[in-house]
Amino acid sequence: MKQILITLLFNYILLCSLTAQETVLVNEEFNDNSFGWYENNGENIKCEVKNGTYLIKNKTESSRWIYQGLSDLAPDTENFTIEIKLKQSSGEKGYGFGILFSMYGDNSSYQKFLITSNKDYKLDHFYSEKSHIMVDYKKTEAINEGYNYNVLKVVKTANIVAYFINDELVYKTGKFSYYGSRIAFFLGNKMEMEIDYLKVTKTPRNINLVKGANNIGDKIKLSNKINTDEYDELVPIISADGKTLYCVRADTPENVGDPKDDQDIWYSTLEENGEWSTLKNFGKPLNNTGNNFLVSASPDNNSLIVANTYKPDGSKNTSGLSISNKTVDGWEVPKAFVIEDNYNDNNYVAYFLCSDNKTLILSVERKEGAGEKDLYVSFIKDDNTWSKPKNLGLTVNTFEDETNPFVAADNKTLYFSSKGHYGYGSYDVFVSKRLDDTWTNWSKPQNLGSKVNSPSSELGYFLDASGEYAYLSSGGDICKIENSEKPEAVVLISGITYNKKTAKPMTAKIKYYDLEANVELGIANSDPVTGEYKIILPAGKKYSFVAQQDNFYPISENLDLKQLIAYAEQTKDLFLLPIEKGEVIRLNNIFFEFNEAKLKSESFNELDRLFDILVQNNELKIEISGHTDDKGSDEYNRSLSKSRANSVMDYLTSKGIDKVRLSAVGYGESNPVVANDNDDNRAINRRVEFKVM
Repeated sequence: MKQILITLLFNYILLCSLTAQETVLVNEEFNDNSFGWYENNGENIKCEVKNGTYLIKNKTESSRWIYQGLSDLAPDTENFTIEIKLKQSSGEKGYGFGILFSMYGDNSSYQKFLITSNKDYKLDHFYSEKSHIMVDYKKTEAINEGYNYNVLKVVKTANIVAYFINDELVYKTGKFSYYGSRIAFFLGNKMEMEIDYLKVTKTPRNINLVKGANNIGDKIKLSNKINTDEYDELVPIISADGKTLYCVRADTPENVGDPKDDQDIWYSTLEENGEWSTLKNFGKPLNNTGNNFLVSASPDNNSLIVANTYKPDGSKNTSGLSISNKTVDGWEVPKAFVIEDNYNDNNYVAYFLCSDNKTLILSVERKEGAGEKDLYVSFIKDDNTWSKPKNLGLTVNTFEDETNPFVAADNKTLYFSSKGHYGYGSYDVFVSKRLDDTWTNWSKPQNLGSKVNSPSSELGYFLDASGEYAYLSSGGDICKIENSEKPEAVVLISGITYNKKTAKPMTAKIKYYDLEANVELGIANSDPVTGEYKIILPAGKKYSFVAQQDNFYPISENLDLKQLIAYAEQTKDLFLLPIEKGEVIRLNNIFFEFNEAKLKSESFNELDRLFDILVQNNELKIEISGHTDDKGSDEYNRSLSKSRANSVMDYLTSKGIDKVRLSAVGYGESNPVVANDNDDNRAINRRVEFKVM
């Protein structure tokens, strides 16, 4: 009983709190005309409050309306509900009647919600001197036919407006940003209408904001080296290291295509003084006639993902998605992504390739979607094609449009623009966190607040790897702002891939793995000329990473980021050794139980790499050698090192390598790499190597 009483008391307090927030602006039952409704019996119209109704009779051949201001309503910044019970009482049944709302004082903008006695309804937004019809007299069973009462209700919550007929939702939209504070009763020609009651209430606008939304500075518009007065600069994308800025510049004569209908990719680099260089057109082959825009850049800037597909000569082909890789001779003509069951029922599209280069986010409209464009995920397959798009689910996606996705370097934090979550305007930027590896389980999206969002549209929000600052387009200009909702910590690894034997840079594919789970997590490419590479490793795992190239053995590195709490940058060069007779190669990521020959699971990734080399080079024979430091007796160390070499050999034979191609030797402490004079050097000397025979 006590628990029941506590629950009832809590519910009562909650109800009182909610009721206290609601303010009744109009609660009119027309028992008298104390509200001051327009009354007249003239040549064109008759209006009177009578017997608990407001009667309006249109005597003309054109539509009429009677309006009323709501002085205590701030419709742009408050939620409101309008509910009206009305009926047609005479006249032809095919003409519309209902309400206008959100009217400006000069009638330059308003919304129209009409029904007919023939069970049709119409929704129209008038602005810019013309109607923008949302629903044009569509049949609905929600309407009571004939000269019967119907209840129309409009519920405006933040940017979302819902329309109800007799408590049935008939339409919802998130496209509006600005609202007037007048309402009007509307009726068609030669028609009489009776209004039984009108109720208008308001509540404070309550948007689910990130915690730090109000604790950051204002947007900073970038300099005139980036922004122009004449043209729009849109869709900014910042490189992982924060040193290259890409964007779209629209309708300029310097674009490759028709300046009257054209967008090109432009870029700028960060100079030593911290200022951005003057934007430059990226040129061909990425830019051609038509609308070109960058989707994302790999962390090393060696691969760029662009919208549309290209013909072999670089000219425009079809819609879709393509990738261009840097070559010795410059950028290659973009090659199309092949995505299983790929289609889009919308005129617009957006994509983002995550920093692992294996996960693609799409903003497309598909039959299984929740509304207009939804966010989907697709994964790269072994044949370098992409899986069927998978919907991110109803936590992220709404009845409206979700677009311009960006996944932070942690591969978990999703920023996107939406009309369907409560916000300040048409498109607002939201953030959500991925909660597991299904890519369908997300935290409730939070609005980034009024420092980022406005009554207009914010499309695109991009971070560098540190996640400290964001770049976005606002009003056709590129701006920078402190990021109020930080992603999880990552390490940006930079370095050069070298041929260890010649000490010269070389091009290679970079791969990184979850060392404990032995799962490939991401891929990258080093620069074909300089050998430079960059990868991003999120906090929370142990990693191994290598450079790979045919006929070379990759010398792997490892990094434990389980305790990482803040963004960091590290430099780590990667080396490859040619697979040649007599070459001795260290297996870096081999781990044993203490003083035992039992392999730890973290070793399997390295051993699987050696297995792949042996499969690819089926004539290759190797000697596997174990080595120890100088602690312990010579005999013990030789025995332990031999046992460990045997463990490696047994692992390879268990996977199918013929034992005649392998031999195992234990050298103990006899072949140190460095002097055994401290713990660090002893760790270097404890190793497993293989020699090409």
